[in-house]
Amino acid sequence: MTQFCIFDLDGTLVNSLEDLAAATNHALRQQGFPTHPTDAYRHFVGDGILMLLRRAAPEGTGQEILEQLHRGFDEYYAAHCFDHTRPYPGCAELLEILSQKGVACAVLSNKPDEFVGEIVKRLYPDFSFSSVFGKRPGFEKKPDPAALNEMIRQQGVSKKSCLYIGDSNVDVYTAHNAGIRCCGALWGFRGYEELKQAGADYLAATPMDICRYL
Repeated sequence: MTQFCIFDLDGTLVNSLEDLAAATNHALRQQGFPTHPTDAYRHFVGDGILMLLRRAAPEGTGQEILEQLHRGFDEYYAAHCFDHTRPYPGCAELLEILSQKGVACAVLSNKPDEFVGEIVKRLYPDFSFSSVFGKRPGFEKKPDPAALNEMIRQQGVSKKSCLYIGDSNVDVYTAHNAGIRCCGALWGFRGYEELKQAGADYLAATPMDICRYL
């Protein structure tokens, strides 16, 4: 029986694509670089902000310029991260059902920790997550399993009772690197083919479908 569900954030609990794209395009324009359509960012995000910027910037962009892009992104995103970002339909209802079943829930994201905390607090104000981890000092970003392992250790549950939910191959690899099951969120940024090829244990077309895999 599942006792602990860990959720990815972007593309799983919240649809943040438009705001992530806007912040990155703002930073690119500051440097005189070409921008990208919002839909292109489906395949740029998922591996942290620095990798997002590397993918969006022209090939061969140096570290100094990437750092300037990072500053431009952070400044814009801090002011605009709630312009369009919203919870996915059905996620709040799923969390309530999990709570009623006694299943603890947590969030693990590659987004900087301060952004993750603010987004979760604002968009899921009525739900109490057992832990919320963004990218923080002392832990490598996903798919390294260290942060996920720490969350499981803090929760005090067996890995057999854990289920990770995410929308990308990074999430599948993170779960499997930690030795737990993963459910792919088909409503997110990446879709069926990527999640299937990555080896997701289950696939859910809607948040409520996750209930069948508990």
